[in-house]
Amino acid sequence: MPNPLRLPLLVLGTVTLLGCATTAPTPPAETKLLNLLGQHLDDRFAPGKEVVVSYLEFPPHAALPRHWHPGEEFIYFLEGDAEIRIDGSEPIIGRPGRVAHVPYQRLHSAVAGDNGVKLVVFRVHTRGEPARYLEGGASAPR
Repeated sequence: MPNPLRLPLLVLGTVTLLGCATTAPTPPAETKLLNLLGQHLDDRFAPGKEVVVSYLEFPPHAALPRHWHPGEEFIYFLEGDAEIRIDGSEPIIGRPGRVAHVPYQRLHSAVAGDNGVKLVVFRVHTRGEPARYLEGGASAPR
């Protein structure tokens, strides 16, 4: 006599195994920017400077236009990958756990990889300046 629980147990086991399978992280559907901190530095230490810390997500193959920042930029890669192209330097391939530096006022761009990218950006920035200036001279808000 066939076991009446056999088919339901087989289905439950298959669903459980599929749920445990490892999958690649889901890339973000759109660009996401979250400013985590904006803090003026003491003028006795760094006159006219502030620290800006931001969390960013870019979908696969998203590209940032060429731009520069009125400060030093440090990037920590959390997930995915991206290529940072800095004028006058070799491209930086960012992967999880890596850190990159973009020098003061250096034109650069970035392109996310196949899975998009998630990163944290830390900038020592000139107080009161826009977040970035596009290659043609337009500025972007903070």
